[in-house]
Amino acid sequence: MQAFRWWWWALAVVVVAPLAGPAEASNILVLTPFGSRSVRSLFRTLTEALSARGHQVTLVTSGEPPPPHPNITHLRAPHSALDQMDLFEVRRDSAAFRLWLKALPAVARRLYEDSAIMDLWHRRKEFDAIIINSAANEMAFPFLIGVEAPFITLAPVGTEPLQLAYLGNMVSPAALPSVVVPYDDTLTLWERLVNTLATALLRTYFRRSVGRPLAAALRETFPDLPDPYEEYPRQALALLNRHHLLDGAVPLLPNQVEVGCMNCRPADPLPQDVQQWMEGAGEAGVIYFSLGSFQEAAGMPQQYRDALLGAFARLPQRVIVKYSGPPLPLPPNVKVFDWLPQQDVLGHRSTRVFVTHCGKHSAAEGVYHGVPMLGLPITFDQPRTCARMARRGEAKVLQWEALTEEALTAAITELMQDARYKERVQAVSVRLKAQRETGLERAVWWVEYITQHGDLHLKFSGKDLSLAQYLLLDVLAILLAVLLTVGLVVFLLGRLLLRKLWPTQFWPWVGMKTKLH
Repeated sequence: MQAFRWWWWALAVVVVAPLAGPAEASNILVLTPFGSRSVRSLFRTLTEALSARGHQVTLVTSGEPPPPHPNITHLRAPHSALDQMDLFEVRRDSAAFRLWLKALPAVARRLYEDSAIMDLWHRRKEFDAIIINSAANEMAFPFLIGVEAPFITLAPVGTEPLQLAYLGNMVSPAALPSVVVPYDDTLTLWERLVNTLATALLRTYFRRSVGRPLAAALRETFPDLPDPYEEYPRQALALLNRHHLLDGAVPLLPNQVEVGCMNCRPADPLPQDVQQWMEGAGEAGVIYFSLGSFQEAAGMPQQYRDALLGAFARLPQRVIVKYSGPPLPLPPNVKVFDWLPQQDVLGHRSTRVFVTHCGKHSAAEGVYHGVPMLGLPITFDQPRTCARMARRGEAKVLQWEALTEEALTAAITELMQDARYKERVQAVSVRLKAQRETGLERAVWWVEYITQHGDLHLKFSGKDLSLAQYLLLDVLAILLAVLLTVGLVVFLLGRLLLRKLWPTQFWPWVGMKTKLH
């Protein structure tokens, strides 16, 4: 039955979408040669939506291809070791992350050693628009050399201060946390200090440790390549994987567009074995545990696994776990599956709590389906996402280092028994679903608009200003100089006038000097 529903939907897209498609189909190049499974899923979602509208899309990505479609051409980039990265190792020691960044030049060299990629590069001027992943994918920038077609970015992490600043939108670090700090958008004095330093250091670190070595590697093949970080201001459009209901409100320019929740959709019927397990839980309901597509649960340190299973065994609910790995000694109320349709699980009436790492997509899907969450952030942008949800009362957060059976049981029980968590997350869910258009529809519309009409009237003149000019430091310097000059002139004139009018009363040494003579 589910397979029939899938093929019926696919047939409907193929037949109906071209009829309702744009007036002029475009030839679009989508580049995300370096990215995790979740990032590839985001770009695959956009690719499928554009192709369903009748556009021809060429997708360059590592990993698995999108489903076959006559409008999609997939080129597989040389696969990196990103899928094998252990996020717990990154959490323990940032050296693992630094090694990953050091690998970027080698990955870039391998990319352009591929004959199919080079053939595509020679045909780059054939495309009507080029969409590039803005997260560590500067290796795709050679495709912009000599190209006049609109350059569009899609930011998987959503709102990053440096990304916004490329187009002149310099949001203060007092209000917008960097991706590397575990803060929400309400910061204390100390957090503002840390966030300001983190934002500045992140910019400097990436330029020196990532940008320069990567540019040097690329110039071995493309000697005329400009500084990759000078290419970002050329963006005609920045698609941001964020939503103000999830990430907080932030000022955006006309060519900076929120497309968060692109992945969210209504729940479909579950596979029969999953449905039977969940509905067999009765009124007690089901707890769902998943660490997403990036981190395999099998790679979790043993002490964390023991704490989780011990806590699950104490609960009256059934627990469904996404897990692929060696067999585990499972309590009778716990069942594992190699793969689960996450949104269908979250949208099922039996689901009570979602225990998650708070990846961008998992958090959005949890809120979309109105399920309270227990956040166990590992690294990258996950702590920031958890902090935001916890402040709004949609989730509780525990740190891995403090994970115990007692803490887990207490947190899940609180989420189950305190109705305020359910009420708050469902209130956001209702607002998300009440939008005039989905994030995916918005992304497709804007890509079509930019491709057909350009970005001439969307550009902000502030993007050409330096930070000193944008903050009016030069103007303040002039005003200060004028005030000091006027103050000095007034002082000198006043002293001269006082000497002339009252030479001995206010200046007794003048009289003494006269007597001596």
